[in-house]
Amino acid sequence: MPVLIVFLLLFSSAVLAKTLPATNFQVTHNFINKMAKEHHFNKDELHLIFSKVNLIVADKKNKSSKKRKKSKPLSWDKYRALFITDKRINNGVQFWKDNLSTLKRAEKQYNVPQEIIVAILGIETNYGNNKGTHPTLETLARLSFGKHRRKKFYQKELEEFLLMSRENALPPLAIKGSYAGALGYAQFISSSYRYYAVDFDFDQKVDLFNSAADAIGSIANYFDKHQWHDFGPYTRPITLSSAQNNHATSSTNKPKKNALYWRNKGFQIDSDINNKTKLAFIRLPQDNHFETWLTFWNFYVLTRYNHDNRYAMTAVQLSEKIKQKFTQNHP
Repeated sequence: MPVLIVFLLLFSSAVLAKTLPATNFQVTHNFINKMAKEHHFNKDELHLIFSKVNLIVADKKNKSSKKRKKSKPLSWDKYRALFITDKRINNGVQFWKDNLSTLKRAEKQYNVPQEIIVAILGIETNYGNNKGTHPTLETLARLSFGKHRRKKFYQKELEEFLLMSRENALPPLAIKGSYAGALGYAQFISSSYRYYAVDFDFDQKVDLFNSAADAIGSIANYFDKHQWHDFGPYTRPITLSSAQNNHATSSTNKPKKNALYWRNKGFQIDSDINNKTKLAFIRLPQDNHFETWLTFWNFYVLTRYNHDNRYAMTAVQLSEKIKQKFTQNHP
């Protein structure tokens, strides 16, 4: 190895040690050792990379004696209004037109409806127009090595990020994403990128940053791997008694009991639903009341993409509006 490179690598380790608090340097150093031991990364190269990342997080703690109040989650109607707009619907129709053959191919291969794939891309990045501007390595490193309550999760994602970068020949310092480390058109976290992203344009690389085709195929593959039921239903509105409301939750609710079970409990389940169909119930908070919904398996699968009932319901309703407008021009 040339003398200059050796000097730069040794210098980078020294810089890393000087620019970080002792505890942060030690945990970063330990992480680098782990990556070298378990995944055969070059320690000196990782020291060089991390020396170029700002790992010091400014202290934003409120020093006032008054405790900060947690912000109240948006009500369902306000959350929905952020995404279901005429502009996003129109952009979705245009994206569908521009990528029609790829969406048809994804639907045929994975049995995931085209409009659902389009809606997910619309919610996540407005069809690739807002992929994020945060340096992902720095984002994940700060969340991993600081005091974040989920630092173990983020340290695992940092590990996956470096592996993903190496596997796809991507320069880790150049990659940008969301404030939480989500990446590309589909806003996959690094582990999802590695395990669910696919080369759907057949160019011998998986690129969720620049390839709409790879994003389309990857979203379809993600749902398929989470046991999407071919073209199954999502939701129906339902009116529940006050006692039955206890079975509807604001958190994600996995269908476990079948329609016959709920009928025997006195629930008014529509007659066209088979007794063997597994169902669940959710409630979506408005300002002064709740909407209650009967949900099917595919709705639950949508919550595997984002564990929020409001997100899944937005995906369903946005997809319906996009499909309605698309089919007016493509009967």
